Amino acid sequence: MRGQVSLDFLFAFVLVTLTVLNLIQLSSSEIAHAESFDVMAKVRVFSAEIVDHTAKVYAVGEGYSLKEEAPQIKDAKFTIIFNGTNNKITVNANVSGKNYWIVKNSTVPIANASISVYSGESFWIKTVRIGDMLYVNITNSTNGN
Repeated sequence: MRGQVSLDFLFAFVLVTLTVLNLIQLSSSEIAHAESFDVMAKVRVFSAEIVDHTAKVYAVGEGYSLKEEAPQIKDAKFTIIFNGTNNKITVNANVSGKNYWIVKNSTVPIANASISVYSGESFWIKTVRIGDMLYVNITNSTNGN
C-alpha cells in the first residue's frame, strides 16, 4: 500500500509538472507573437504615414519640407526606399535580426532615393524640381535640404 501511494503521488506530480511546463511554453510563445505583431503594426502605421505625408508635401508645392521621425522600437533600423521608376515606397525595418517589409504605392511622383535611420531618428520628406516636373524626395540631412 505504501508503494502504491508513492507511485500515485509521483504520477500526479509528473502530470502537474508537465501541465505547468506546457502552460509556460504556451504563454512565452504567445508573448513572442504579440511582440512581433506589435512591431509589424508600428511598421505598417509608419509606412502609411510616409505615403500620406508624401502626398501632403507634394500638394503644398515646391520648396516644402516635412520632418518625420522613425518610431520608437528597441534595436530597430529602418531603410526607406523611394522607387520613382515603379512609384513605390518600401519600408524595411530590421528589429533584432528580424526583417519586416512594407511596400506601398505612392499617389504622387517620387524621386529615386534611399535612407537608413535608427529608431527615434528624424528625416525629411521634401519636394524637388527635376526639369519641369515636381517630385517628392527623402533625405536624412539635418535641415531638409
